[in-house]
Amino acid sequence: MRRVLIVSSLAMVVIIGQALPALATDLGEYLERAAASEYSGEILVICDTPEGTVAQFVEVARSGGQLWVRSSSNEAIAANGELYQRAADGTVHATRIDSAAVWEVSPRYAPLEAGEARELERPVHVVTVMEGDVERVRLHFDDATGALLRSEVRNGDRSLYCSSSFVSFSEDSQSIDASVTQGTPDTAQIVDFSDIDEEALPAEVGGFKRLDAYQGPEDSTVAYYSDGVFSFTVMASRRAVRIPELEYAPITEIAGERYQRLFQPGLVVYAWESRVGGYALIGDLPLDLQVAVLSDLPRAGRPGFFARLWRSWFG
Repeated sequence: MRRVLIVSSLAMVVIIGQALPALATDLGEYLERAAASEYSGEILVICDTPEGTVAQFVEVARSGGQLWVRSSSNEAIAANGELYQRAADGTVHATRIDSAAVWEVSPRYAPLEAGEARELERPVHVVTVMEGDVERVRLHFDDATGALLRSEVRNGDRSLYCSSSFVSFSEDSQSIDASVTQGTPDTAQIVDFSDIDEEALPAEVGGFKRLDAYQGPEDSTVAYYSDGVFSFTVMASRRAVRIPELEYAPITEIAGERYQRLFQPGLVVYAWESRVGGYALIGDLPLDLQVAVLSDLPRAGRPGFFARLWRSWFG
């Protein structure tokens, strides 16, 4: 399938993810202040994956309610439910996501105040998100501005999965290039839950609830899942899902099934073909939650002869 599939899925992760609900009153205040803060700087994202360490420097700026992000291969601006992405060749793809989902935070998580520390010689307040006795997330909020200066995400075995931290930070927000936001964004068409095949896209997957569903290109359906802390999207299609970024990605075996998988800093992408159709998953899940989610979705496996014949005739 076309590159727009992965772009649309990332749009949901970025846009809807900005509206994450508070896990508790105190953390909600931290998140609201972080969303209203203005700054600029450079962030280093590092993730330890089964295929090795992946890392990337990202320039960021937040000003006037807009969040601007630029990496070596992409530039994006997100605000008010809209995401504008400019590729290296100058092409701009714009998407608008309307979400009316009721946010619920999984009761398996509990936020805790974890004291004070320093980041970049700046005083910060530290908040952790616990899952039982496992510290899933540690957040470092700048005292002066409220900005999130550092975050750490851990796997179920307590090992560090990903960290994101400012390597340079300024309270002076730089002006954001308005040329990226030219044009009218495509609006993702909402799909009614009653029209969704529950076998293909279950209402709950690995403890994550399906919050929204949208019509994707080429008769695919894109569903957004979250547990209030982590999130991912699943694309389901009657045909195999072809993502250019995965062309040379390695095949990995999970619970006896084979998946194509690509790790990027802060993100994992899976693609596979099942007996009910093609799938792709894009999200920010730690390693153990990736396995839990995949186990609740249609398993990887080549479709039968008649299913393949039907698809070749009718798509």
